[in-house]
Amino acid sequence: MKLKYLSALLLGAIAFPGNAQTQVNAFGTDDLTSDICLIYSGGLEKRAVWNKENLLPYVTHEFADGHREWFYDGFLFLESFHNGTVLANSGNGQIAAKKEDWVWWLDHVMEEGHDLHALDELIGELKATLGEPTMRHKVIITTPAPCKDGSNGAPVWADINWGEIDGEAMNFFRSSHRAKATKWFCTQIKERFDAEKFQNIELAGIYWLEESLYSNGDIVPGVNDHIRTLGLKSYWIPYMLNNEAYKFNWKDKYRFDVAYQQPNYFFYERGGTLPPYSQLVQAIEESKKYGLGMELEFETQDASNGLHEVSPEMHQRLIEYIDAYEQYGVWDESAVAHYSGSKGMIQMAQSSDPVNHATMDRLASIVIDRQKKKAAGVFIPTVEEHAMYAYAGEGEIFITGDAPDARCYSVSGALVHAGAGRFACPEGVYVVTDGKGKSVKLLVK
Repeated sequence: MKLKYLSALLLGAIAFPGNAQTQVNAFGTDDLTSDICLIYSGGLEKRAVWNKENLLPYVTHEFADGHREWFYDGFLFLESFHNGTVLANSGNGQIAAKKEDWVWWLDHVMEEGHDLHALDELIGELKATLGEPTMRHKVIITTPAPCKDGSNGAPVWADINWGEIDGEAMNFFRSSHRAKATKWFCTQIKERFDAEKFQNIELAGIYWLEESLYSNGDIVPGVNDHIRTLGLKSYWIPYMLNNEAYKFNWKDKYRFDVAYQQPNYFFYERGGTLPPYSQLVQAIEESKKYGLGMELEFETQDASNGLHEVSPEMHQRLIEYIDAYEQYGVWDESAVAHYSGSKGMIQMAQSSDPVNHATMDRLASIVIDRQKKKAAGVFIPTVEEHAMYAYAGEGEIFITGDAPDARCYSVSGALVHAGAGRFACPEGVYVVTDGKGKSVKLLVK
């Protein structure tokens, strides 16, 4: 659920003393994906029908010279609404989704002719002309969140007659029942996906829909542990402002595997103003400090329309995202999630404005290059590995004192350096072992 008016996001986001916030000074990455795109599906009239035609500009990009290449390698399918109900807590007056609404969501994305089936079929057809993709395409599917009853005003936990699990009626006033319902649904995602026998897509993980955890933070760690028992990863994309108690504790306390931060730089605030550029920079610096990936944001509908022919000012904000991510190393080091509203890539591809196409050519070139590096094993390693003992800089490698027996090798196998310390080396790919059985690849520029 992408919320544009940031002041509305403050509710309940209180910083709790004593939360241990681990500083890793490395962007978050994902060993399964390089760049994921968000696909909003089914719940609102403005959503695209995700048939093969509409998925095409997300799966491949057509450049100015007419040639096509594979584009995004990851697809996050999500939705926040169904038939007047909410699939994640959204505020006063909300009508909480019940089991039938949760099941609708899974039925919808699994139905033949669109969404997952259309994606799988499209990739298979494109292989005939583009060959095998650089990285095998991954899918992440949202689980709805248990919702409070807001039918009479301010939302409260209550028995909403949600439905039964294993013959037991779930009462959402009880935390244990909220956890049980969510774990059940995560298992359903895994089992239903496996039963479809897709040929060209793999299920990478499950996404937590709420962008802050003040409603369901008590059940999230256990849900994430359950997701891992299914052989999947847990994903999350928190909003930026007044969310520190949750977003900075994404790993240690809430036990997500991968989390991306929204800078929220693209969207109008409630007062009708646009956030300052410093907010984008702050989001980048925070993300690197606490091991978060980054989200790139734009849309082509509603107030913050980024089509150049509609608003050059808003389109420039998209360019500023791309520039800042280049300047601050996001493209080199971080996992990136791409939010483009309900139909962003579709409408960019359909536009006759050459500025839109130039911007998309640039973005696609960056994404494609990142995938090629990751597929070749030269993308930045995971936070845990990177933060452990070895870092790549510009023209140098630094090995911390935690690895006194480290050895650094070129990709040809030649020993470059032994022991801890900072040393210069030409650009290229290097393998650093810690002398205790672990190794990491580093890319020196």
